[in-house]
Amino acid sequence: MHITPTLVSRQKRGDILSYEDLSPDLIDNHKIIVNTTPLGMFPHIDQSPNIPYTALSPEHLCYDVIYNPETTLFLQKAARQGCKIKNGIEMLHLQALAAWKIWNE
Repeated sequence: MHITPTLVSRQKRGDILSYEDLSPDLIDNHKIIVNTTPLGMFPHIDQSPNIPYTALSPEHLCYDVIYNPETTLFLQKAARQGCKIKNGIEMLHLQALAAWKIWNE
């Protein structure tokens, strides 16, 4: 299976969409949503990407690279729509293990 990403940022530039460009149809056609921004990271836990959360469904997986707090506002909003959610703690652990292997083997 091949996944073609659609990049979204605060400002539209080139092929990168802005949050304002996100429509319910676009969200519906992208079942994996990944937050790679620092929005929602401690101490600014009251922030989240400005996406149309009501367009999310139980068919979506929402992943946040943030792990502190464990459940960001982005993940909370996604969970309220029935989405599967995952934070970035496993990624952090896997990166640490890979770094250990690089430097110690």
